[in-house]
Amino acid sequence: MQIDHETREAMVLDAVGELLMQCRLEDISMSGIARKAGMSKRTLYTIFASREELLGATFARIGQRIFRPLAPEERDLPLVERLDKLLTLNEMPQFEQGAVEVLRAVIAEAPIHPGIARQWDAEGRGALISYISAELACAAESGEVTLHEMTATEAAELLVDMMMGEVLHDLLIPNERHLDACHAREDKQMRRRRAVRVFLEGVRVR
Repeated sequence: MQIDHETREAMVLDAVGELLMQCRLEDISMSGIARKAGMSKRTLYTIFASREELLGATFARIGQRIFRPLAPEERDLPLVERLDKLLTLNEMPQFEQGAVEVLRAVIAEAPIHPGIARQWDAEGRGALISYISAELACAAESGEVTLHEMTATEAAELLVDMMMGEVLHDLLIPNERHLDACHAREDKQMRRRRAVRVFLEGVRVR
């Protein structure tokens, strides 16, 4: 049976996702990806022209699954709830185990393969900032908040940094935290809600 291009591409991205859970990023080669996807290396290169392009597409896909825009039925929620929804990341248990290690590897490869790092940032943190920026711009225009001479994007970056600030600590000092899945989820939820509450207190109209 002939497999169409989109199906082949999905097979390749699935294979890379599995390899990311098993190998270090620097050990993932085009040959290994081809074997995992059940195709020849030549066929793989007809789908993705380079390892950098392929890994960039993989991280874009991960980012699109973790960060999502508001659903139509969520558009009319109060701002605090809209921000909470946007900052509630969709869980990918198979990825969370090694997320920090993958991020560390992406940073290490950035000088050699800057496209991978750019794709990771644009489709992950960058996408989240754009979603939040749109909500803050609407809230500022309606007089719901004041951004204190910041642009909506700058304000969104500030809120995202408040919520995700611990990533640098985890990169520098790995394995210091020993939270089980339940406590880790509660820890993230508490930090997210505190960040939104403190941020909105700072931008509320007085």
